[in-house]
Amino acid sequence: MQKTSQFIRFSTVSDFKSLVFLLVLVSFIFISGCSHFSNENQNKMGNGVWENSLKGEYVGKSELSSAVMGIVYPYHIYLPASYQQNVDKNYPIIYALDGQWNFKTIVNHIEQQNLEVILVAIEEGPLGSDRRAIDYRLPGAITYLDFFRQEFMPLIESSYRINANNRSFQGASLGGLAATVFMLLDDHQQPLFKNYIVNDAPYWDQAELMQNLIEKRLLIENKIDSNFYITSAFPLGNHLTVINFIESMEKRSIPNLTIHHEWYMVHHDNILNASLEDTLKLISEK
Repeated sequence: MQKTSQFIRFSTVSDFKSLVFLLVLVSFIFISGCSHFSNENQNKMGNGVWENSLKGEYVGKSELSSAVMGIVYPYHIYLPASYQQNVDKNYPIIYALDGQWNFKTIVNHIEQQNLEVILVAIEEGPLGSDRRAIDYRLPGAITYLDFFRQEFMPLIESSYRINANNRSFQGASLGGLAATVFMLLDDHQQPLFKNYIVNDAPYWDQAELMQNLIEKRLLIENKIDSNFYITSAFPLGNHLTVINFIESMEKRSIPNLTIHHEWYMVHHDNILNASLEDTLKLISEK
């Protein structure tokens, strides 16, 4: 067991020792809850104050009206501090889902580690539309990937200097299902994304459809050239189903697929903030 910031982190173990910690669960929930509230306060900081506190640049909020989806998607862009000076440099990029909630959290972690990376965080769609239930689940996630390939990524990458060999895709909760679908449907010869970051995905949802998609993908070519960084929350999260999903992937011994899993004793809603520091360190070391 290791202490990581204010959160407890565990590496995956086959005998699943998590039940040992049930006796301290109540007290820990209070601790992690306080940490979560601290992060919430940071996210609710006035935009002007937050922007002025950044070393990098918040470009702003824009919108894309998608012909593929028939939906208007707001999105946010962050550039590292060196971007405007290093005009000959191409930068790693992270595409993140649920920008309406997670953009500031991810930026804060990027800045804390002084990472030179571009962040583009797309929102779920119009306010109150609940497009997450459509775009992040099958079969909608397949069309959503087409939107990324045909419209969203070309728009971003025609405007900013990105390293096409170092793209990452992040999704939490239902967004993690979308990230998994993207990985399975990514081009098997020239993958769009090097890294996939999946935070406490509910793999119990549409489990059979997901397994069928895995089988179809491996029939095309029995390899996946990706790094799969997956985290889970216990006990108030999807840890058990995440473990089952990972085991189903590992049993297939998929060539070139690197799976890194860690689980955290936090609430499902806190998993991104609890785990992102560790995940970004792992990605930056590769």
